[in-house]
Amino acid sequence: MSCVGFNSKMDNQPPLKRLPTIQAKMGDWDYYVTTLPFSEVAHRVKFASDLIAPSNMSEWIQRRVIPRRAEQIANYLIDQPERFFPSVVVGVYQGQPAWYEIDVQGDIILGDPELAPRFQDKLGILELDGEESLYAIDGQHRIAGIKEALKRLWDKGDSRYETLAEEDLTFVFVSAEIAGGKIERVRRLFTTLNKHAKSVSRQEIIALDEDDPSAIVTRWLATDYDGLNKETRQEKDSSPKSLIHFAANQIPIGNKHSVTSIVTLHTFVQKVFKTEIDNLRKEYSGNRPDDASLKSLYERAVDAWECMRRHNSALDDVLGSDPMEERVSKYRTADGGEILLRPVGLQAFAGALGSLLAENIDMESAIRNLCKLPNEISETPWNYVVWNPNTKRMISKNRTVAEAVFLHMLGHKPKGRRSDLQDRYNNLFDNPSADPFGKVLVRRMQ
Repeated sequence: MSCVGFNSKMDNQPPLKRLPTIQAKMGDWDYYVTTLPFSEVAHRVKFASDLIAPSNMSEWIQRRVIPRRAEQIANYLIDQPERFFPSVVVGVYQGQPAWYEIDVQGDIILGDPELAPRFQDKLGILELDGEESLYAIDGQHRIAGIKEALKRLWDKGDSRYETLAEEDLTFVFVSAEIAGGKIERVRRLFTTLNKHAKSVSRQEIIALDEDDPSAIVTRWLATDYDGLNKETRQEKDSSPKSLIHFAANQIPIGNKHSVTSIVTLHTFVQKVFKTEIDNLRKEYSGNRPDDASLKSLYERAVDAWECMRRHNSALDDVLGSDPMEERVSKYRTADGGEILLRPVGLQAFAGALGSLLAENIDMESAIRNLCKLPNEISETPWNYVVWNPNTKRMISKNRTVAEAVFLHMLGHKPKGRRSDLQDRYNNLFDNPSADPFGKVLVRRMQ
């Protein structure tokens, strides 16, 4: 195709004027649901700031578009064949759009004498007169990403332009005046759409994200790695027993079969392989890495767990067992137990391991040395740090101190000065002036 310019290409296209639409109402908003091809999206849909340039805070309607986020979305559209977007909310400003109802009830084929009256006036045609302006109320980064993706493909003469330009995006049109006293109504709609949307939980991200390498590898560890994927059910009991606790970050007190939680496993992957994961996210612009890269990262994670098994007998015993045997109860007791079988302990271990790997220490040596360190949480150096001997409960908030202690005991400088760690450690005790940090032994790497 001859590149006469992306904008002029769009300007020469005849505008879509009649759109098949569903009419609906919620609260005091009448709205219309339809679709537009990406080419029309790029050409017609603007941002509120394009129509009203805010001169002060009272004129702001929505967040400003972040260019980096728009570029990430453009990369996703170009590189991900399974791309999909939810609906975008668009305001119709000025002009005289018209709605024409389709008489479904009177149609010889579609008509149904039992069709509820409320459904009889929902289908129709929305006609745009060409004088209106369309602007994104919610989904402005998706709009910016579409514009950027099409422009990038057009400028390169990429044959994928034609395919992407004809793909459809679902729109929710609302009549949203942004002049005079109407701006507050539009602004409230924007905040309603964003503020009241419930964030996706971390467990849901781990379970569902198909682009994040740490989430993908965590799922594979939980389902494919022989050490962790064991699950059994008692007869007449619908609740499975698994070596992975999937419901939350912490493991319930009465749980005697789970070696760790899915959120802790995710943290383990993120901390141990931080450098590799950061590089993959950068290389693939936040999109899913290729299968070879993901497989390599997964194999490294399996190697880490197998190495931990070789050098920690408690972990090896539990990972080699059936959850029904509840062997973890031997090492996770009311009086303390193995630090790697507690979420906060495993996370601190992972952080220290990641720091050692970042210093180009090989994994076998790093794990072997870490596993030689004191592992009983009710004794020095973990008492009052990750374990409260008075309440017999874990202290999750001190994970970063525990991570630094792991490194200190191997003679490696934790983040920050040694004196900072000493003060932070001592302040966890009833008598900081006794310098309990002085009792923490340094064993050096071998």
